Amino acid sequence: MNLAPLDRIYDVLIVGAGPVGLATAIALRQRGINNILVVEQARSFREVGQVVDLLPNGLKALKCISEDAYQQIKKVGLGYSQARRQKSAGNNQQTVKKRFWFHKNTEGKVVRSIPLDFDFWYDRYGEGKVSLPWYQLQTELRSLLPSAIVKVNHRCVAITQDASYVTVNCVSGREITANPFAHWEKTATEQPINTVSPAVSPQLTYDHQFKAKLVIAADGINSTVRQLVYADSALSQWAKPKYSGFSAIACMQIEQVSHEIMQQLEEKYFQGDMVVTLRNDSPQLKSPNIDSPRLILIKKGENALSYLFHTALKYEQLHQSPEAIINLATDILNKANFPIIFAQVIELSPPQAIIQRPYYIHPANIPEPTIWSNNRLVLVGDAAHGMPPFAAQGANQGLADAAVIGTAIANIIQHNDLDNLEIINQQFSKYEQLRRPSVEKVQEATMYNHSWSQEQWEEYSDTIHRPDVKSVCDKFLLND
Repeated sequence: MNLAPLDRIYDVLIVGAGPVGLATAIALRQRGINNILVVEQARSFREVGQVVDLLPNGLKALKCISEDAYQQIKKVGLGYSQARRQKSAGNNQQTVKKRFWFHKNTEGKVVRSIPLDFDFWYDRYGEGKVSLPWYQLQTELRSLLPSAIVKVNHRCVAITQDASYVTVNCVSGREITANPFAHWEKTATEQPINTVSPAVSPQLTYDHQFKAKLVIAADGINSTVRQLVYADSALSQWAKPKYSGFSAIACMQIEQVSHEIMQQLEEKYFQGDMVVTLRNDSPQLKSPNIDSPRLILIKKGENALSYLFHTALKYEQLHQSPEAIINLATDILNKANFPIIFAQVIELSPPQAIIQRPYYIHPANIPEPTIWSNNRLVLVGDAAHGMPPFAAQGANQGLADAAVIGTAIANIIQHNDLDNLEIINQQFSKYEQLRRPSVEKVQEATMYNHSWSQEQWEEYSDTIHRPDVKSVCDKFLLND
């Protein structure tokens, strides 16, 4: 076992070097807290993840964390968004100027429009919107930290607390299985984990041991720290993510789509755009017992398409053969009264290219007063409130967590309260009280916004994007 040099005790140890963990480290350093360490289970940083949308609330949080981080991420995100739009448009300059992602009904009528350009969001909310790959976001944030404080190949497997500090035990060089709850890692043949199991075998020896006054769990929706904290407690049933009831069925490339199908889709649905979301908004599908599926269609070429199909599925319907998944998707579309052309598109899917993704959630409305902390341990990001990606809020909510928890911990350390458990609990509780209502609203939107009108969506957007994250952080400076 390797102890930290001279049995060093860190002020803060962060488990997880994704964007939220790194942003939290930056927030702490910006507030003068340098005795920190970030441990990450991945053996190296690699290009994983999907494209992340940073919306006004996320960019406001990033600006609260660090002006340098905000400027760098905004610059990279704007460049990426512009390059992607130009690549999609080719020589069609009209497409370059398109500024909305349209949601349409099965008759081709627009039922919701989401602005895509930075300026649209900025004019309304005082901050814009950018997009960039998850890995690029991680890389840019990592570049703002000293490399020595971020240790890869350190998988956290055990944690113990006492009155003075937390001991974090890690292993290195061990095989890491795919995360069954991640949106992009899971394959159709893997089986989900649905029970709480020990994070490590009792016989496993530890390679590294660290001590810290405070530990922040930023280790994702399948958080090891969450499982260890919740085990043998009233929250044990919430240690693992819950199946949300929704799943995605996707095919990234369908070649040789007939001219007739492409022409029909173009004339009625795409109408010059590269992507469109479709749902049946008929009154018959607005029953509480019916969840209208959403089909996202993407033009990939003159005779090529891809799609992402979001639908409610029972747990026992998951993990079927690709052929069965294709049949299931077409059956759902037919029952939802989608025009036959969409079932025809699904039927063209090559079975080997079919992807299924169950979506999981850590509910924020658990009926317990404190669910995101336990004495010297605190959860942030997906470890606290992972959710499906329907509202594009996972990273944005995580950055807001980083800004607020960074302020809370700075308040603890600047008042020399690292040995005062009462104050630590008060500050972590305050962090949760400030953040949890917003997350509950976002999770509600995530689960139900597919049936919302444009007016409902705009009302929600105003609630989420107009507030200034800095004002939330400033509340820690009041009445202390």
